[in-house]
Formats: sequence, structure tokens, C-alpha cells
Amino acid sequence: MKLLAKTILGLSAGLMLAAPQSASAAYPEKPIKVIINYGAGGNSDTSGRILIEALKKAMGAEFFPVNIPGAGGTVGTAQFAASKPDGYTILYTPIAPVTVQPHLRKLTYKKDDVVPICGLTQNQLAVMVAPDSPYDSLEDLMKAAKAGTSIVAVGPAPGSIPHIAQAALANAYGVKFKYVPVGNAAKQTKAILGGQATVSTDMTSTATLFGLKSLAIIADQRIDGFKDVPATKELGIDLAVKIWFGTFAPKGTPPEIVDKLAEACEKAAADPDLREKLGKLNFVVRYRNRAEFTKFYEEEYEGNKALLNLIGIELK
Repeated sequence: MKLLAKTILGLSAGLMLAAPQSASAAYPEKPIKVIINYGAGGNSDTSGRILIEALKKAMGAEFFPVNIPGAGGTVGTAQFAASKPDGYTILYTPIAPVTVQPHLRKLTYKKDDVVPICGLTQNQLAVMVAPDSPYDSLEDLMKAAKAGTSIVAVGPAPGSIPHIAQAALANAYGVKFKYVPVGNAAKQTKAILGGQATVSTDMTSTATLFGLKSLAIIADQRIDGFKDVPATKELGIDLAVKIWFGTFAPKGTPPEIVDKLAEACEKAAADPDLREKLGKLNFVVRYRNRAEFTKFYEEEYEGNKALLNLIGIELK
């Protein structure tokens, strides 16, 4: 009987030692898809691919980008939110698809369907025109609008941060722009350089990437890289709008996997190569850890709802 008991105990111990690791302990065991919810060539795509390279080094795993543009970033976000919550699909997104668009239209995802991992950058917007534009200052542009010149503004989908920024700016000067939603920064630039549009209010990196002329920075003060460009505050316009980028996991992703991704994101954000590459494009690295980014996301969701109400954009 004692021999049988020892044998059973021995077998039990052996089975315990041979038990497979949990899915989260072995994670990641295959490449991780990063959905970028805007098209190739724009700010989201450019910065997202830089982050992906840093994540590969930080986690020692394979990450690959998949661009799913459309409807102001909501098409890619919806596909992401519906993906299996196993840590093998994450989202890299700017502010609007997750904190603005849900207030404007009925979507298949809600605020709690995305789980914050980390915040990466925070960037100011510039008012930009073609290099050969006759407008050399924001005042020139607004004088023309007041005089009856048709000013065509381009940007992403209605309800995007660039759209909100140009609407708020035009409202502050008592004018109206015709807004045409052409898509990402590359498409905006094509329309401006091609003469189909006058102005864009998008991230300062757009001016760096495509050589556009900046008339003003929508901020409280001048920023590095654009010291010769006035901030709207010094022009008498109390308006500060920013665009941030961050990463998210689908609702239901095991917390321990989200933690692993957050740890990798922290290392990636500190990577000198990432900071150098983003810096050259005038992206400002503003890392927020999982807890900080979760709190920030909640605040931005409610804050942008209030901003939309303030400038008179109809909510759903």
C-alpha cells in the first residue's frame, strides 16, 4: 500500500511538472498584429511603424502592421474591437476614433470595448498652407475669408480633431471654411499642393513630412521646431488642441497579457532610435503608462464630448 501511494504521488508530481504553461505565461508564441486605422503615408502610419520596430526589440517578438483606413479611423477600430482578445491583435490609434467619433455616430464599439495599454505621443496642430500660398500669416488667411474668398479646408472625416480644430478656429474669427474630408495627411497635402484646397489644420509633423508652410500653432505657446511660428494664444485666440497616439487591446484580453504589452511599450518609448526618428518628424514623445493612460483616456473621452457641444457639432 505504501509503495502504491508513493507511486501515485510520484506520478502526480510528474504530471504537475509536465503541465503546459498557461497561455499568458507563454505569450507571445506568434506574431502580433498592429492595426493602424488610417492609410499608408500619413501621421498614424509613419509613427505606428516606428513604434512597431521598437516593440520588436523591446519584447523580442514579431509585430506587423495592418492598415485598415476608413470613416475617420472607425472602420479599423471596429475590426480591432471585434477581434479575438488573446493579445495577438492590438490597435495603434490617434485620439479621434476612440474619444470623438463614438459621440458622433452609432458605432459597433463603445468606450469600454478598448483597453488602454500605453500612450506614446502628444502633438500640437498647425494651420498649414502650400509653400507658395499668398497667405503668410493666419491674419492674412482670415482677412481673405472675411472678404469673401472661399477658403477650402481639408482633413480626415468630420468629427476628427483636425476638423474640430479648423471649425473652432474659424468660429473664433467669425468666418466659415468649406470643409472637405479627403483623408490622411498625405491626401490633404496632395489636395493643397494641387490647388483643390487652401488650408489644413493637422499635426505639426505634416508640415515636416510634406514641406507645407505653417501659419500658426494651435497652442498656448510656441513649440520646439517651430519657434518662428506664432501660437494662437499670442494671436488672441484662446484655443489649444492636441492629438495624441496610443495603443489598445480588445476588451477581454487577459490582464497579464496587457501588462506584458504595457511593459514592452514602456521600453519602446524609451528607445533612443524611436525618439530620434519621431523627433525628426516633430512628434513629441509623451509616454503614459497603463494606469496613467487609462485615466487620461477616460478624461479625454468626456472632455471631447464637452468640446463638441461647445462648438455646436451635433452629437448622436
